[in-house]
Amino acid sequence: MNLSIRHFKAFLSVVHTRSFTRAAEQMHISQPGLSLMMQDMEGQLACRLFERTTRSVHLTAAGQRLVPVAQHVVDEVETIAPVLSQLSEERRRTLRVGATPIFSASVMPHVYMKLRVAQPTLDLHVFDLPKPEVERRVRSGELDCGLGIFPRHVPEVSRRPLFEFDFLYLECRNAPLRLKAQGRPRRIRWDDLPDVPFVELHPTSELQQLIDKRKAASKRLRPEGGIRMNNLESLIGMAAAGVGPTIIPSFAAPVGPDVPVVTALLTDPVLSLGFHLITKRGREQPAVLEAFTGTLLEVIAERGERTYGTPEN
Repeated sequence: MNLSIRHFKAFLSVVHTRSFTRAAEQMHISQPGLSLMMQDMEGQLACRLFERTTRSVHLTAAGQRLVPVAQHVVDEVETIAPVLSQLSEERRRTLRVGATPIFSASVMPHVYMKLRVAQPTLDLHVFDLPKPEVERRVRSGELDCGLGIFPRHVPEVSRRPLFEFDFLYLECRNAPLRLKAQGRPRRIRWDDLPDVPFVELHPTSELQQLIDKRKAASKRLRPEGGIRMNNLESLIGMAAAGVGPTIIPSFAAPVGPDVPVVTALLTDPVLSLGFHLITKRGREQPAVLEAFTGTLLEVIAERGERTYGTPEN
């Protein structure tokens, strides 16, 4: 059965006017077109709805039973239509973004403030979550997009590379190595890393695996006694307190004159990795996603990262 709201409106128009001619005028269609619509409706319902003479139109018993049902259908649709329209408009202006806590703390505040000026009607919701949870919520549709390091293909998800980041050595200002500002930015070779316990992520972390591989190649194996943490924020906090140096992504570096740490770009080689925006494959995205992405890239460029934007599946 394929009855539309237009079928029910046409049927009620005939009922109320008791005339196919006047009903056709109300519906802004031709009388033959209205007659064909009623015939189609009767065919789908397998019953006659009207008894017609040259002068009058009368409902059959089946037609009388249909009137309250048709009226209910039309009333329900007309009631819900503006509600759905409002929801659709809210959906177009609302963006739900998932990002890891360190990115939410270091970059997203600047994006939020820029959007407040450039896109004041954009309703931005930022969820600071572990990377696996960001991925899960994007796949389930709870989030419109996610931000993070996704070096491998993720099922049901489209990846868009946003920028490349480097790795920084970070230590307390009063640490023994005492990085000197010989040019800007400071630099340190992997082979020159201090032979002390580092504050690091757990070995299961993809970031830490990449760092360990590079340290091993430089023959700077991690000494026993290093501290393992779950989050980049914890690495920075521990290093700032003087517990030990650490290695972090450049986008996570704390900035400002009062930060109690110094950083240096790790070189020979410079190790770079991509940062992605992920969305659920095949899902229609809010119109404001591109405005958000453009603003995010502006903030990233201001921080000195290398941006790019070629979509990737």
